[in-house]
Amino acid sequence: DGGCICWAANQCRQNQSEGNRQLWTYAGSAGRREICGEVNEFCYLGSVIAKDGSCDRDIKIRLGKANSAFGRLNNIWRNKRLNYRIKIRLYEALVMSILLYGAETWPMTVANMKRLEAAHHRWQRKILGIIWKDKITNEEVRRRTGMDKLEDIIRRKRLQWLGHVHRMQQNRIPKQVLQWNPHGKKKRGRPRKNWKATVNKDLEDIGMSWEEAEDAAKDRTVWRNCVARCAGGTGRTKV
Repeated sequence: DGGCICWAANQCRQNQSEGNRQLWTYAGSAGRREICGEVNEFCYLGSVIAKDGSCDRDIKIRLGKANSAFGRLNNIWRNKRLNYRIKIRLYEALVMSILLYGAETWPMTVANMKRLEAAHHRWQRKILGIIWKDKITNEEVRRRTGMDKLEDIIRRKRLQWLGHVHRMQQNRIPKQVLQWNPHGKKKRGRPRKNWKATVNKDLEDIGMSWEEAEDAAKDRTVWRNCVARCAGGTGRTKV
């Protein structure tokens, strides 16, 4: 696996290696050299970076923060004098923005997508004042709010990020990471689903190969049309 890269505020460089344990040094606040050892996960710019590439922990934290933000706005959701369209706009700006921070980089699994969709529909139901006794489907809830499924919203963000990276210069780190092929033997068993596999599934939905996507992304207008086709949503949400 190699070690998790400990991103420091200042310039980092690899100092030494002890077996499989990578150590990094950086200039501390007082100008001293300080050592950061290998860790299983760390927080960088608000996102949790895991050693195994999983986004489970990051999604769990995002759900908690978004739920906390939603709870602090209970007075607004309960206010019957406010039009529900205004409430939806506030939901998009104050809750969805927290939930989907960094979502374009998540290697999405079915289990995590179900957790996110459940929270998304639960919050919409509360905004509309719908309870379980009303027996209203999620499709009807989305029709009333005018919002897309969270799966479509995240897919749109993921493909927009893919196009952005494809248009980067070759010396940019995200572009190099996207094209990097790890060396060495693979471990036994099924590999964990990664981000590239998630995006490849998105591209398969519109019958596009990775190479075709790379060419299409060079033209922003063409790529926007590709993203719209793959997203497949009918709502107006643009997060």
